[in-house]
Amino acid sequence: MLTVFTSTNPVTNAARRLTTLLREHKDDDALLLLSGGSAFELLPHVDTTTLSDRVTLSVLDERYTYNEHASNFSQLTQTPFFEHAQKQHVSLIDPRPREEEKLHDTVRRYDLALKHWHITHHNGIVIATMGVGTDGHTSGILPNPENPETFSHLFTDTHTCIRGYHVDPRKNPHPDRMTTTLTYLQRRVQYAVVYAVGDTKRDALMALVAEEGSIEKTPARVLRSMQDVSLYTDQQVRGEKT
Repeated sequence: MLTVFTSTNPVTNAARRLTTLLREHKDDDALLLLSGGSAFELLPHVDTTTLSDRVTLSVLDERYTYNEHASNFSQLTQTPFFEHAQKQHVSLIDPRPREEEKLHDTVRRYDLALKHWHITHHNGIVIATMGVGTDGHTSGILPNPENPETFSHLFTDTHTCIRGYHVDPRKNPHPDRMTTTLTYLQRRVQYAVVYAVGDTKRDALMALVAEEGSIEKTPARVLRSMQDVSLYTDQQVRGEKT
């Protein structure tokens, strides 16, 4: 279920929602998957006292790179939120490639880590922060309307949590990617807090909320079929709550 909230202060409202979810589930085992990019703007406003050793922290998607400035997880480690999380003794799933580790091997390790978490935390919940790109992507799932069969093969696999793939560098400056799949987002993420602001996001948001549309063209349409999604924006889109 997707609910869109439009306001003049979406970052505070989104952070408040994330804090509320963490507080409500403080007695549960929780996997907190954070999106990079603008979604990191929420973190300074989140009450980190809601974190504990029952929380496992990771990212929703990652670039296959040794460049710390391009890595979502590396950027996360530079935030005060991460520093506070470590003081609260959270566990970590670090998806960054190890020395001389190939994309396939990094993806397999990342995928197995998530599967292991779900096996060892039968009643655990998954909370994710998410964003929406100007091209309509979410997590690390990039649009590919020209090749719907390839898109489906990559992102609707029911046997994997994480999929690795390569895109044309002319299409994206980060060509080697690892991402949670559409199926994982739909089946495993109980709560998502989505933050998407600015005029450049308006077309993507309109494509997201439209009754008809292609998920291959606008992967963020997966938000419509996830379990509990709260989207916070400063843009007027159909179906929003103020």
